[in-house]
Amino acid sequence: MDSKTLVKETRVLAEDEIIDISITKVKESPQIPFGVKYSFNYRVKSASSEWKTAIRVDNAHVIKGHKRRDHKHIFDNQPVEFEFISLKQIYEEILNQIDQNRGFIDEIKRH
Repeated sequence: MDSKTLVKETRVLAEDEIIDISITKVKESPQIPFGVKYSFNYRVKSASSEWKTAIRVDNAHVIKGHKRRDHKHIFDNQPVEFEFISLKQIYEEILNQIDQNRGFIDEIKRH
């Protein structure tokens, strides 16, 4: 089976907040057991008009020293592995992280 792009979009949450979403159907394998390659990238626009990634969740690449492909980066921290449940769950977790860290996100925007 060839890979097939299912979603490639940017969701605008506010003038200075977006989530880039990429979802591709791929052949199931031990590395990608659900047959879906994905990337969610929440970015905010800083006062200098530069877009900065605040939260990224993906399985698009292998991270050296990690067993799983599924990982997340929250505010430039080291990647954290997690168990994939569903794409909807990932999206909801990102929205929850945004709500829980609104003060920090607003600080990113000011710089």
